[in-house]
Amino acid sequence: MKLAVCEAPAGMVPGDAGWKRLTECAKRLKADILLLNEMPFGQWVSAAPEPDVDRLVECHKLHDAGLEHLVQLGARAVLGTRPTFERHRSVNMAFIWTRDSGFRAVHTKQFFPDEEGYYEARWFERGDLRFQQAQFQGLQVGFLTCTDVMFPEWARYYGRRGAHLIAVPRATPLPSLERWKTVMAASAIISGCYVASSNRSGVGSDGQEFGGRGWIFGPAGNLVAETSTKQPVVTADIDLRLVEQAKVGYPSYVRELPVEEMVGLLNREQGP
Repeated sequence: MKLAVCEAPAGMVPGDAGWKRLTECAKRLKADILLLNEMPFGQWVSAAPEPDVDRLVECHKLHDAGLEHLVQLGARAVLGTRPTFERHRSVNMAFIWTRDSGFRAVHTKQFFPDEEGYYEARWFERGDLRFQQAQFQGLQVGFLTCTDVMFPEWARYYGRRGAHLIAVPRATPLPSLERWKTVMAASAIISGCYVASSNRSGVGSDGQEFGGRGWIFGPAGNLVAETSTKQPVVTADIDLRLVEQAKVGYPSYVRELPVEEMVGLLNREQGP
């Protein structure tokens, strides 16, 4: 199965030059699955320190429209995230879209930064749909949306529950690229899964410089594919035999502490 990751222009909307280039590259590579970056359509809504309902609703509309154009990417399945409401809460929802079944929600982002350019904790909340998996053609896929991947216990969680691929759609700045690259490799090693990530690129309307660079890491933590400005879409073949080998190798086979022992340790740390 051929997997594609990308770096997509900041502010991209269906029909513009960035979208056309992305679709042309994706179609040429003929991927089975394509991973989009975090909330790929329109400007980065949480760049502003104060939430604005009108701006949020406009972002929702752009993503609603964008979902109607996913078929243009040429892939049989598309992974990504979108802003929406879950029980009246503003959430960042990861999804899988397929030609046969359409859109399906899989996970809501659980961890949010709160700093200049990334005031997500003020715009979004944790949703109820957490760390579920999607299945496509026998491939089990889990999501760790951007900052979620900084909590590697969830990568191991997915690995122990049969995932083959962990998708990490993100919107991260240029100066921190090496940090993200390191945590992706570590997540692959501790989960025994492929880890794939796509990112925004270029300068947004609020002056943010997104770092680009989409990556695919093998289940041993090796870098398999990387995007660039010249190659904004790259692919790699997913080999489930490598996942099976990694799942019985180190460190995947190492036994975890029993749940009751973990709870006891946490209770002692918290004290009376």
